[in-house]
Amino acid sequence: MKKLLMLGTSYGTCLMLEYAKSQGVYTIVTDYNEPEHSPGKQISDEYWMLNTGDLDALEAKCREEGVNAVVCGISEFNLEMCMELCRRLGLPCYCTPEAWHYSRDKVDYKALATAVGAPLATDYYLSDPPTRAELDAVKYPVVVKPVDLSCNRGISYVHNEEELLIACDYARSMSKSRKLVIERMLHGEEWYGVYALADGQVSLLGLCAMYAEPGFPKFCYSITSTLSNHVEDFCREINPHIENVLKAVGCREGYAWTQAMLDEDGHFYILEMGYRLDGDMMFVPFKDLLGFDTIAWIVDYALGRHNDPAQLPPSQQKAFTRCATSYMLWTDDRGGTIASIEGLDEVKSWPGVVVDSLAAPGDPIRPYGPLGCILFTTDDCEEMIALIQKVNETVRILNTDGHDVLIRYTDFDYLRRTYREGLEGK
Repeated sequence: MKKLLMLGTSYGTCLMLEYAKSQGVYTIVTDYNEPEHSPGKQISDEYWMLNTGDLDALEAKCREEGVNAVVCGISEFNLEMCMELCRRLGLPCYCTPEAWHYSRDKVDYKALATAVGAPLATDYYLSDPPTRAELDAVKYPVVVKPVDLSCNRGISYVHNEEELLIACDYARSMSKSRKLVIERMLHGEEWYGVYALADGQVSLLGLCAMYAEPGFPKFCYSITSTLSNHVEDFCREINPHIENVLKAVGCREGYAWTQAMLDEDGHFYILEMGYRLDGDMMFVPFKDLLGFDTIAWIVDYALGRHNDPAQLPPSQQKAFTRCATSYMLWTDDRGGTIASIEGLDEVKSWPGVVVDSLAAPGDPIRPYGPLGCILFTTDDCEEMIALIQKVNETVRILNTDGHDVLIRYTDFDYLRRTYREGLEGK
């Protein structure tokens, strides 16, 4: 019997474990969490109390126990540990350090993408400290980003030199690197394309649009869905460039995503990429939408099974009628501590709905933070809206002050309009 080691418990972990177990694989989870605080350990065949960063101890234990595969869920740290542990053990990992570098270093990524002719926002270089000539060359407004962080951490939107200098200090204080990305501020909607790869071939599984509830920060994308407009424009104008960049980066197997923005000038520009599962977990409803099982794709590869490029679905060319959706449970600005989570168990019982949440009573609540995903596929927009409304009526997340801190998405007319535009090819 083959043995699979899961590094940590994060989004996607339990789905991977359940798939491996269904294939007759013996599953092990390791991290420093006690089993009562680790859903993965509660369903695995065995667990270890070894920290995922203790590679020497993990390597020795894996050799002793005859581990055949190492995987992880949605965790950048654990993915880096997974790559190194697989290298030491001579085991396959779809993500390589060489390709992963471009997910972590936005400066090098932009340079490579520019070299292969992909459209990106104009960027500016500042020394540390900057010269007068460098500062004078900047045309505002610009965005300042740490080179190695994701999820909007350390980002500032800058309109003058004073703000620029403050933003640079802030970005560096958040980062392990002194390098920065300083680029022209784009103005428009943001998308990300999700890609499956096999033997160097790339397929666009789907274009995902992100929708925030009006009145809340834009980064709190309550809804991520294949319900989108501008699909045909994306597929025609920017997707060939994205696929070329992924190949240039060295992505050959597994799963990747790339963010892009449609600027007010009417053109798409690439923002950044991730060579990992997406935090919105759109890979889950894609299984129902396309018949493509990303979890199996990644776990099978880790177990040494070759992924056949002929099994890749054809790249998306136009908007889907059906809607694959992730309803992310974002919290508002009140924070505190979770007192109770109501309704999620009921939602888990609904046909065709998957819930992935690690939140539990007693956990701290980070203002404007995600606490899990509700994932589903519907036949059309109206069915999608009805399910979202049902979630809104069913789920409550209360803090110890008695406040329901869940952000509920309600801008349904916007979804309807966008859906119509997408199907009309707009």
